[in-house]
Amino acid sequence: MLILAIVLTAFSLFIYITQSRDYQFDAVGNMQEKLVRLQTYFHSAAWQNSNLSPTDVPSNEAPLQSGDLIILVDINGQILQNWGQNPANPNELVGTLLSAEAQNPDARVYQQTIPIININQGKISSDYLFIIVPVIRSDSLLGFLILGSPSPLNDHLRRLTITLLMGSLGMLVVAFLGGLWLADRAMRPVKAITNAAHTISESDLSRRLNLPGHDELAQLASTFDEMLARLQAAFERQRRFLADASHELRTPLTVMNLEVGRVLSGHRTSTEYQHALQIVDAESTRMARLVNELMSLARMDAGQAVLEFEDLDFSDVTVEAVERISPLAEQQNIILEMGEMPELCICGDRQYLVQMISNLIENGIKYSGSGQKVRIENRLIHNNNQDFVSLRVSDTGPGIAPDHLSHIFDRFYRIDEARSRDTDEDSSSPTGSGLGLSIVAWIVQVHGGEIQVTSKENEGTLFEVTLPIKK
Repeated sequence: MLILAIVLTAFSLFIYITQSRDYQFDAVGNMQEKLVRLQTYFHSAAWQNSNLSPTDVPSNEAPLQSGDLIILVDINGQILQNWGQNPANPNELVGTLLSAEAQNPDARVYQQTIPIININQGKISSDYLFIIVPVIRSDSLLGFLILGSPSPLNDHLRRLTITLLMGSLGMLVVAFLGGLWLADRAMRPVKAITNAAHTISESDLSRRLNLPGHDELAQLASTFDEMLARLQAAFERQRRFLADASHELRTPLTVMNLEVGRVLSGHRTSTEYQHALQIVDAESTRMARLVNELMSLARMDAGQAVLEFEDLDFSDVTVEAVERISPLAEQQNIILEMGEMPELCICGDRQYLVQMISNLIENGIKYSGSGQKVRIENRLIHNNNQDFVSLRVSDTGPGIAPDHLSHIFDRFYRIDEARSRDTDEDSSSPTGSGLGLSIVAWIVQVHGGEIQVTSKENEGTLFEVTLPIKK
């Protein structure tokens, strides 16, 4: 409104100034035309022969129109004769006009508001334009001829002022009402977003705005809906994570409580005590490992995991991970087969890389039967004019069904039907928490690499990790 008011004021002033100049130019032109007709008339035969008044000739020849006046004065300002309208104070008028002429001889037309004697209305004030013509004969100044005509300038400018003022005020009113309507309409999506933000809580993240349109606010609402969808998915993952973690921790605790309660319920043999302690030890080890993995994931999610990057030979790291996991493979009667191990220099954190490789090998051991093989090999590959390290860990286990491949890196996700074995009879067999591959995926990501998995049921599974070569 303020900007529009300033623009309208500047525009109105421009129109007023230009129109005022045009009105004055037209008024001066009309006065010049009347002066020409007047001079022509006073030099005509009708005036020379009969000395008629300028108003007594036929209308098509009369130099004076309705409301005009002519005053003839001598050089001293004394009125010699006048025609047309009768000013109430002619001597005062003549003196004022002659003084203005003396002070500003360059001005051609003078405007004055004078009282005119009207037979029906008495004295009325009117705006007049005057032009003063010197009367010269034989190079001698004999007097002045004053021609006056009603001035429409003030009326025109007054009407123009009213028109501009009313038009500007009307436009401001329309702009104000239209602005209120548009602002209300434009802010409705914002109000909807605000109300939704106030009403949506952690327990009700399924609500969506679904605002129609393609403008900026509709895009904002769509972005808000997408944010809610991501929040809902994050909260669902968190709930599922907490539920799975609680379940994973509850299982070993339940087993331990049952075993302890069983041996404490009566006198047992040393063999039974030893068996119970072995079960408690296995479950406590499993629970400690789960807690460590949960702490690792929590640090990773919070960005508190500290990685110490250094130049490494990835094959040396792989050998270290294989040596670390070899006792478990021997225990499970699994053959670890080493493939090519060329010298491959990368930049990474040795501890986390060893953990990544160990988790992949352990995953292969976990789901391979006794006497089967887990193969580990490194090689150099080229992709898009870049060199990468490729770590391939393959097993000969039962494989993974296609429906499960896209979820194997989810936390606590297990493929019980495809890749789990019954470990109830063998407490020494490896049991997983469903977090190992999640940790692997995070380590690969922070090292700027990618991980892919291919599998065929009843044939085995291949994990391939690609990491950038240090230049």
